[in-house]
Amino acid sequence: MKADVRANQSRAILDAEEALLRARLLAILPGVATGGSQLFLNSRNSPKGTARYSHEEADDLFASARRCIELRANLGLDGEGGVADHFLIACREAASGDAHRHGPRKLAEWLLTKITS
Repeated sequence: MKADVRANQSRAILDAEEALLRARLLAILPGVATGGSQLFLNSRNSPKGTARYSHEEADDLFASARRCIELRANLGLDGEGGVADHFLIACREAASGDAHRHGPRKLAEWLLTKITS
């Protein structure tokens, strides 16, 4: 009984965190897609030299996405394919050393299509 209550509370926290992450991304991504600001670089996954150019929301969004993945794992849910997973994929690509990686505009466009479909 207590386990069910805790699981329901954890699921409610996850749902709220994912909804907030999605809403924040939907508000920010159109501007990133047109302006190219560095939303996907942050102090946690990027070299210090490039992280200083990151969008003001980058660290908070990265932390929120990580919380969503952690909450999903704690509930035994798959984290792949969700808003948080897609955002973290974009962050990894932006921080990679691949010379052919997508820039912030393309990553923002890709992420927008993933979270609105």
